Amino acid sequence: MQTIALALEPHPYAIHVGHGVLSRLGELCRAAGLGRQVALITDHTVAGLHLAPAAASLREAGFEVTEVRFAGTDAAKNLRTAEKIFGQLIQAGLDRTAWVLALGGGVVGDLAGFVAATFLRGIPFVQVPTTIVSQVDASIGGKTGVNHALGKNMIGAFHQPRLVCIDTALLHTLPRRELVAGMAEVVKHALIRDPELFAFLERHIEQVVGLELDPDELDWLIAGNARIKAEVVAADEKEGELRAILNYGHTIGHAIESASQYGYLHGEAVILGMVGAGELAVQRGMWDPVERERQDLLLVRLGIPSGLSRLNTDLIVERTRADKKRLEGRHRFVLPRRIGQVEIVDGVSDAQVRAAVEYVQTRHP
Repeated sequence: MQTIALALEPHPYAIHVGHGVLSRLGELCRAAGLGRQVALITDHTVAGLHLAPAAASLREAGFEVTEVRFAGTDAAKNLRTAEKIFGQLIQAGLDRTAWVLALGGGVVGDLAGFVAATFLRGIPFVQVPTTIVSQVDASIGGKTGVNHALGKNMIGAFHQPRLVCIDTALLHTLPRRELVAGMAEVVKHALIRDPELFAFLERHIEQVVGLELDPDELDWLIAGNARIKAEVVAADEKEGELRAILNYGHTIGHAIESASQYGYLHGEAVILGMVGAGELAVQRGMWDPVERERQDLLLVRLGIPSGLSRLNTDLIVERTRADKKRLEGRHRFVLPRRIGQVEIVDGVSDAQVRAAVEYVQTRHP
């Protein structure tokens, strides 16, 4: 097991990565000094796979577990679902010494974290991510939230977890579509921060997506990406400037998710968003078209989802205006300078966004 220390003040926390970590969950949570009562929040699919061993490990360590399940979809990640969960926690008698454990992917982590941030004005929580997206990105950094009909993650809070426990063995239970979507965040990390990782992915993307790696190699890949996220968060906890680079591909991606009524998985939308952002950078003369082709070829090999041409272009452009990074009515985009380096660009016009979306719709219909 590898341990990454995220040095945030006043509450630093550990990120444990390894195969078989789930069996040590109770022990790790006990060592973190958490209270006796825990609300274990998960979705119906993950419950069928991992709830029993997770709950058993907690109970063996002396915790009193309240199990909470919900649909686990982006469409269900809203205030109505949060309100139902608040009711369950109140009925279970949870007090201020209680804490929340999020067992699942990014949707579960976002909603469970939001519940923890707001129940009794804030109680601790622990992330136990079960998808690639959540293991390398969403579980680290304290972003919690729910969706609104007019935009994704428009309601939320920064609420750092007390602990993150990543069991890489759980990834072998994911369907291929989830694996492809999850690896979008790995490619994103390479593009914004690590050209050597990008070169590794160019050589091995098929093996990576197929999880055709030995356990130690898989631990290395997931831990390396978790470390990238942790380093950025440690330098900029609340997205003042640097942390915004983690949103590469997300402005158009979130708009696509919203415009499609969440017909795409988050990672699938980010793949499309990275293609669009790359086109924006080339349009503006920021990025060498040869490097952009390297990005797009890797994404083709990963798996660019189809169907974007059937969405209304105007609606996608409109939904980019609901992006949380927008300042004083102006688009802000994370755009690449070179593989491994991006920058934040203000003042991208609607016409440029439209042209980028149309490029993706035409090239990857």
